[in-house]
Amino acid sequence: MEPSAFILPLPSSRERRGAALRRRMRPWAITITDLAMHLAVSRQYVWQILYGKTAVSETRCAEVDRAIDELISVRRTGRTFGERLRGARIAAGFTLREAAGKIGYSWIAVERWEQDSCLPKPGVLWHLRHVYGVGDDWMPQDDTQRPMTSADNLH
Repeated sequence: MEPSAFILPLPSSRERRGAALRRRMRPWAITITDLAMHLAVSRQYVWQILYGKTAVSETRCAEVDRAIDELISVRRTGRTFGERLRGARIAAGFTLREAAGKIGYSWIAVERWEQDSCLPKPGVLWHLRHVYGVGDDWMPQDDTQRPMTSADNLH
């Protein structure tokens, strides 16, 4: 038996490019449906692009790349922190209870953070970032992401 019979084939350039696109989409919880709606194409076509199952021109790849950039930009600026937190949890494949168990909090606390009722402590944010596998740009950067409190309503 030849030793080369046990070597797995290397992924094609289409598969590598699709994997890179999927890695960019994951932390922002961008789904195939989101991308298909943005590009005005079928979900099946987007799936084929992302998993390297169809040949795609460089122009079309650049268009998909720009669409992902636009979706990330919208999610970076247009969503509340709780929505981003929920999206990251779902993208990581965790339920509320699983995520809470990994950081030592109750699922109710995680749910309150996702509903923008309150923010977790900075140390908890650090743990969540690592549990969910998201980058530094995912963290809240300023007070505009802070949830409303009853004291805010007085002003």
